[in-house]
Amino acid sequence: PDGLAVYADDGEKFGVWPETYKHCYEDGWLESFFAEVEKNSDWLEIIPLTEAAGSVPAGRAYLPSASYAEMLHWALPAKTFVEYEQFESQLKKSGDWERFGRFVRGGHWRNFLAKYEESNLMHKKMLYISNRLEEIKDKNPSQTEAINSVKENLYAGQCNCPYWHGVFGGLYLPHIRQAVYANLIEAEQKLNLIERTAGFSVLETDFDCDGANEVLISNDSFSTVFKPSRGGMMVDLSLLKYNFNLTDTLSRRREGYHLKLEQPARHQNDDKTVSIHDRVISKEEHLDRFLISDWYLKRCFIDHFFSEKTTLDDFQQNQFKENGDFILEPYESRINQSRNSLTLSRNGNLWRSTGSIRVQVSKTFDFTSKGDHLSVKYEIKCLDNVETKVLFGVENNFNFQAGHADDRYILADLNRNKNSFLDSIGDYPESHSVAMVDEYRQLAVILESDTCSRLWHLPIFTVSLSEGGFEKVYQGTTFVNLFELNLSQTPVSINFMLFAGCFKKLGEKSRRQSAEASNN
Repeated sequence: PDGLAVYADDGEKFGVWPETYKHCYEDGWLESFFAEVEKNSDWLEIIPLTEAAGSVPAGRAYLPSASYAEMLHWALPAKTFVEYEQFESQLKKSGDWERFGRFVRGGHWRNFLAKYEESNLMHKKMLYISNRLEEIKDKNPSQTEAINSVKENLYAGQCNCPYWHGVFGGLYLPHIRQAVYANLIEAEQKLNLIERTAGFSVLETDFDCDGANEVLISNDSFSTVFKPSRGGMMVDLSLLKYNFNLTDTLSRRREGYHLKLEQPARHQNDDKTVSIHDRVISKEEHLDRFLISDWYLKRCFIDHFFSEKTTLDDFQQNQFKENGDFILEPYESRINQSRNSLTLSRNGNLWRSTGSIRVQVSKTFDFTSKGDHLSVKYEIKCLDNVETKVLFGVENNFNFQAGHADDRYILADLNRNKNSFLDSIGDYPESHSVAMVDEYRQLAVILESDTCSRLWHLPIFTVSLSEGGFEKVYQGTTFVNLFELNLSQTPVSINFMLFAGCFKKLGEKSRRQSAEASNN
């Protein structure tokens, strides 16, 4: 008596989600639900939400900082995810779930930002834009229209879908991540115009809130984030003129629900409608082959010292031996404002059967103030008075989203080979350049080296859940340049040039190189 319950649900549960059309309409659930409501009208009164909101308050209540039960389950780390599921199952089998289930809680929504580094980077870019907007808004009170335009992009970039993942979260869907990034990058461009920011700019700050400073560098073409504390890698390369994040990749991980791939392809009770959270359906066979976990973030200028017997398949399966400590460990950073450059260096170790050799890796990124390219100079040397042979690899990861589309492809030394899709696997014994082309967006990224290298390229595939079941998703392409080097106390230099921007300029570049080759 005098109680009030509010019922609300997602519209897609009434016909859009798998099997719900049959359940609601063909099997008659929706009609029977309203029939039961009418049948109980002697004690049950149906009123609109506005009338419910106008009811006399019964007392004071504080809502917990929580979401729905499944979301808090998904937020847990993979191992804890499975343990939670097992405990919930035990309570249901023992008949205690109805009584004690309300006390069973999962994690906290913000754990997604700890669970997925890519989610955190996107979230912190959003906060960076938001904080800049607040500062600029106070300094430019007359720029109301421009400020409001930035707000529109910022709010679009706060759409929650790509920041989390569950049965139908968006983090694993590249087009949803890219839509958020597009709005955040556009907002960044507009803020630069309001502030009249142009040319080379640099900021050292704890961008991702992990207790260590990152280095943010931008010019008129690029907005970048470097992470000295984690291998000195570039974790963000955004193309400002095109509102596109070139490094929006996703590392491979074990998820708690991957255990369900070992179960039958269909749920056991086909005559019963199963919750979208409990369905076990695979969109293709043998997805378990792709259940590979990466131990580092798949971004740019990652420095490997491979075992000399490492193969492309070893690398793809993440079963290779790393002989150096230059991926997860910190680099020192030095900024040269007059040269528009950033130098990242580390004195680390090269592991050998006879012991360790001290090695220094230094990489300098030179930015032009307005250009759509940057140069990267590597210098590697032994700090001990020894000589040694190494297989040094520079890894870069880029994403143009469509892995198997005719208008997106790879060029090795500006040649399009038969196996050139972005989700293809390639091994070239000798290469000076590799290009990744997106004709749909009219974009390209080219990486050139003055030193001939062996070139690997391979796709990043993740296995995730969606409302349609388990699916394989293309998350970007990995490029590895491999150099056989003889190291001593005399530095060995490798020079890269990275171009990222308009696809037409790639054509001009190709024609210039062809002309130079003909002249030679």
